[in-house]
Amino acid sequence: MIIDISALDRRLKASLSLLRRTYADSDAGGGWYHQLDMVPPGPTATGVALTAFHQCGERSEHFTDALTFLKARQISSEDPLLDGGWAMNTSFGLPVMEATGWVARYLGLARCALVDDGPSTARAYQWIINNQNEDGGWGSLRGCPSRVWLTCLALRALAQLNPRHSAVNRGVEWLLARQNRTSCGWGENDTRSPTVTHTAFVLITLAEVGADRTGDAILNAYQWLETHVDPSVIDDPHARIESYNVSRMVDGNPAVWHTILLHYGMPIALSAMLRHPGNPPADVICAGFDTINRTQLDGGHWPNIQGGDSVSIWALWPFVQALTDIRDLSPVRSADQITWSHDLVVVQRQEASGRPLSALLRAQRWLAVTRFFARTWASLLLILSTVTGLILVGIGRFSWKDYVLGMILPIGLLLIQEARQRHRR
Repeated sequence: MIIDISALDRRLKASLSLLRRTYADSDAGGGWYHQLDMVPPGPTATGVALTAFHQCGERSEHFTDALTFLKARQISSEDPLLDGGWAMNTSFGLPVMEATGWVARYLGLARCALVDDGPSTARAYQWIINNQNEDGGWGSLRGCPSRVWLTCLALRALAQLNPRHSAVNRGVEWLLARQNRTSCGWGENDTRSPTVTHTAFVLITLAEVGADRTGDAILNAYQWLETHVDPSVIDDPHARIESYNVSRMVDGNPAVWHTILLHYGMPIALSAMLRHPGNPPADVICAGFDTINRTQLDGGHWPNIQGGDSVSIWALWPFVQALTDIRDLSPVRSADQITWSHDLVVVQRQEASGRPLSALLRAQRWLAVTRFFARTWASLLLILSTVTGLILVGIGRFSWKDYVLGMILPIGLLLIQEARQRHRR
C-alpha cells in the first residue's frame, strides 16, 4: 500500500492549470462557471475554484478580481432572508444555499473578513443563520424542505465562520436525527436510502464542526461507509445526480427552477475516512488514491458522469479535496507511536505497540494476500475447474457432458460472489 506524493502533486498541479486556463472575465472582476469551458462566471463555481486553490496551498492569480466579482454578485436587500447571500445564474436572482454555502465557506477558510473591497463575510454569515429552517436543517432557502447535502454545506461554512453559534448545534441535531437506524448511513433526506455520497459528506461535516464522533452510531456509519464504497469507481452509482425543484414567489409571481447536483462519491468517501476518529482503512484509501491517480484526464479533470465532453467544476473539486486531504491530514491518532528516521516514518497503532515493526510488516503482506483471495476465490475456482476439466476430457477421463455438469457449481459460486459484491456497493 503505497501513495506516491509526487504523483499526487502532479494531479493537483494539472487541476490548478485547468482552473487557470478557464478563468473568465466579467463586467466586474471575473471567475468561473460550473461548466468550466463556458461563460459567464457564476458565484458557486467561483467559490469552489478559489477553495481548490486554497486547499492546494496556493493563491489564485485572479484572487482580487474573483473577490470583486463575488462582491458585485452578493445580494443587497432590506429583507434579512435575502441580504448577504448569492444567487445561482438560474435562481431568478434569489440567494440560495447551493451558492452561498460554497462562497461563505471560502471566505472563512481564506480569512477574507478584512479584505478591502471584498464581499461581506459578516452578511454572508448572517444569511446562513437567517435561512435555517425551524427544524434545524437547511434547504435552498428558508422554507424549502431541509436536505442533507445543503445542511452540510451550511454547517461547513459555519465551521469556518462561527462554529459556536447555536445554529450549529441545531443543524447537527437535525443531521443525527436523519441517520438511518438500520444501516447507520444517510441519504438525500428522510425518505431516501443511504448513499456513500451523503454518508461521507455528513461524516466530513461532523468532523469539521467538532461534533462528538466517538459513539457507536457514528463509528457504525464509518463501518457502513467502508463496506459500501468501491474504491475502483469514482462516482456513486446510487447518487450520481441529486435533483429537485425549488419554488418561490418572485416579484409577485410563482417561479420554479430545477437544481441538479453531481456527486462523485468515492473521493468524498476518502476524505471522510481520512477523518476517521479511530483507525482509517488504509487499504481502501490507497486503492482509492490509485483510482484517482489513474483516471485523471489530460485536461486536469476527471470523467464527466453526465457524459459528453464538457468539463465540470464538480469533476474536479472532490478529487482536489481528497488529494489534499491525503497529503495534509496526518494519520496519527492519540497513543500511537512514531518510528522516525532520515528515510522512513512509520506510525504504529496503539493496539500494535507491543509488536516489533518487522512482524507488523509481514502481517500486512499476509493481510493483502488474504484479501486478494477473499475477492477472487470464486474466479480462481472457475479457472481451476475449467483447466482441470479440459485436461480430464483430453485424456478421456471425462466426457463433454461430465465437463459441462462439473462447471455448474463454480459458475454458480462466481455469480453469487459477484451479486454480493454489487450489493455491498
